[in-house]
Amino acid sequence: MPNANNKEASVKYTAVLQKECLDELKSLVSEKIIPSVSYGIRLAVADFVTIQKQLVYESSIREAATDEAFIKRTVDTQNDFAGVDAEGEEAW
Repeated sequence: MPNANNKEASVKYTAVLQKECLDELKSLVSEKIIPSVSYGIRLAVADFVTIQKQLVYESSIREAATDEAFIKRTVDTQNDFAGVDAEGEEAW
C-alpha cells in the first residue's frame, strides 16, 4: 500500500480520468476515507499492477503445466529431494 507521505519516490504524471471517478475520489477524501485524491489514484494503480502481475504469473504457470521439459525437471527435482523431505516426518 502506498505511503501517503512518501514523496521521495514519487513522480508527477498526467493522466485522464473519467469525471465520475474523480468525483468519487474527492468524495472519499471529504469523508476522510483516503487522505488525498493522489493517494487514491496511487493505491488504485498499485492494486491494478499487483493483479496484472498475478495474472501474468498464473498464465506462465498454465503454460508451464503443458511444457513436458518443465514437468520432467520438476518431477526429477521432487525425486532428488524426496529423501531429504522425508527426514522431517519422524517424531522428535
